[in-house]
Amino acid sequence: MVTKVTVIPRSNGAGGFTLFTPSEERLEAGMYSRRYLESQLAVALGGRVAEEIIFGEDEVTTGASNDLQQVRNIARRMVAQWGFAMENLGEAPVAWESPEGNGMMQPRTASPAIEAALDAEVQKIVTAAYVKCMKTLTDNKAFLDELAEALIDKETVDYDELSAMRDNFQNSLKGLAPAAA
Repeated sequence: MVTKVTVIPRSNGAGGFTLFTPSEERLEAGMYSRRYLESQLAVALGGRVAEEIIFGEDEVTTGASNDLQQVRNIARRMVAQWGFAMENLGEAPVAWESPEGNGMMQPRTASPAIEAALDAEVQKIVTAAYVKCMKTLTDNKAFLDELAEALIDKETVDYDELSAMRDNFQNSLKGLAPAAA
């Protein structure tokens, strides 16, 4: 659930951020489905993709750098630790690296050929998330524009405001009168 969206810059270099509040159920379980993780990847790509749509590829900024690192980390863990690429890496799920990753101080658990296959699977997952994100934002560009205008005007949009904007947008698509804000 999106709790807040802001364009107020942060000290870590982010030009703004989206605050998510996970459900109690998700927090307690600590387990995530492939569908949920793929959706998280698409969401994390949202800022970068929005810049591409609005400003064009030549004007994309470094603002999404932390998001892109998050995308890589999630996708890598999906493939190398959680067995979400069985169809191309073997018939049985295998953890190809430890939760700490495959850093310099960690023992190598995969051959160079498997490492290349892992990288290829990560790229496939990230590409699919990018395509999903691009389609979602392109299909809903009017809502993206409305949110951008609200952020320019107010700098921060909270959950209630975002929900009202979404409901009004959905109602306008159905030809209904806007909901009371």
